Amino acid sequence: MLNRLESGLFAVYLAILVWVPLPFASNRPWGAGLMVLLLSVVMFLWLLLFAAGRVQLSREAWRQMRLPFTLLALVQLWLLLQCIPLPRVVIEALSPQAYAWHIQQGWLTLSLDVAATRFYLLQGCALTAGFFLTTALVNSQSRLRLLLQILVFSGTFQAAYGAFMVLSGVEYGFFVEKYAGQGVATGTFVNRNHLAGYLVMCLSAGIGLLLSQLSVHRPANWKHRLEGWLRMLMSPKIRLRIYLAVMVIALVLTRSRMGNIAFFAALSITGLLYMRASGRFSPRIMAFLGSLILVDTLILGRWFGFDKLVQRIEQTRPETEGRLWSNAYTWDYLERFPLTGSGGGSFYGIFPNFQPSDLRGFYDHAHNDYLEFAVELGIPATIVLMLVVLLTARQAFQVLVKRRAPVLKGTAFAVLMTAVWGGIHSTADFNLQIPANALTFVTILALAAVAGSLQSAGVKPSHGLSAKD
Repeated sequence: MLNRLESGLFAVYLAILVWVPLPFASNRPWGAGLMVLLLSVVMFLWLLLFAAGRVQLSREAWRQMRLPFTLLALVQLWLLLQCIPLPRVVIEALSPQAYAWHIQQGWLTLSLDVAATRFYLLQGCALTAGFFLTTALVNSQSRLRLLLQILVFSGTFQAAYGAFMVLSGVEYGFFVEKYAGQGVATGTFVNRNHLAGYLVMCLSAGIGLLLSQLSVHRPANWKHRLEGWLRMLMSPKIRLRIYLAVMVIALVLTRSRMGNIAFFAALSITGLLYMRASGRFSPRIMAFLGSLILVDTLILGRWFGFDKLVQRIEQTRPETEGRLWSNAYTWDYLERFPLTGSGGGSFYGIFPNFQPSDLRGFYDHAHNDYLEFAVELGIPATIVLMLVVLLTARQAFQVLVKRRAPVLKGTAFAVLMTAVWGGIHSTADFNLQIPANALTFVTILALAAVAGSLQSAGVKPSHGLSAKD
């Protein structure tokens, strides 16, 4: 019965991962609020089972996740501090600009938009819970493989839906007619760049999953080679390969410049890191990674408008890019709030104070995740968040070097590719401000601790932590 309860929690968590991208990527107050509620319920139920001694967290899993999880928790504590009224002299010392712009009397807050920061804090706590739950619930190689498959399923659905809407001319998002991004793939997202980011993360999971299924043995002769090809055509690998092709096609159809550039760059860089960790050159791995670029993009992509994407990239001019202009003025914003930030979620209300009259439009986010985190949370908190990504990427690389289980190495590849993608795409967009993408991102990052802590098949697991410990 208790095993069923824990398995039920894992099933609900997988369902949340599929649901969150559906309602406009949960980038609406009600969608983000529902994500917070669902993750909070799962976390609360897991803690109840843990307190009753019915579930455990392995010591190795806790050791692997402890530092990045603690850093994430510290950022949430900082957000809480931004919301707490403090003596005026403290605010003046920590954030002179916030002190100057406050209009009320008495104690003041570091955040200039407390309501927005409180909601931002709730989302941050939910994402931190998601990081923890991934490590706690994915406690076997079979569950690890299933989670990767779920991400591939979700990404393929978004890709197929988005491609169908473009190719059929039936422009619908999430049960409503599209009011933005017409003519390009957006899936159930609003912004094509955010769908592109989500697809790259799901592609990372799929590529890692397929890598774990590739045979490392060279066929002895042409007969064995032919038998291998026939087995592959009849195996789930060919279906997975088709799913990857569908996602690449949809990625091209988004016409997202940085989304596509970040995908190919992340795939290439991670492929090189994979070879470096393996310590040897593998023609099979190189052929597989090369096929993703040559077959999916240059052949399939040409049928679905790859030339239009290339043309859009070639026609890019910095002087006409509003996002680059806005980022330039965001630096002015950062100079006023370098240490403490203006408060989580406050960008939309504070940026107009720095927006010149010739920069038209309303900017609810900076087109640069690094800048937005910095202006809202402060530079120190942003460095902490970057450390979380670097730590998990380092853990994933160590898995590639030290572990031999194919699914663990494939998972490590997915983590590394996602981390590299995030580092690149975040320079030109705000994927990590979108709840669906942020949850998927932290979930994949958490798999570094999972891959580093799971035992190989046939090895007895170590004693776990319980509430009594």
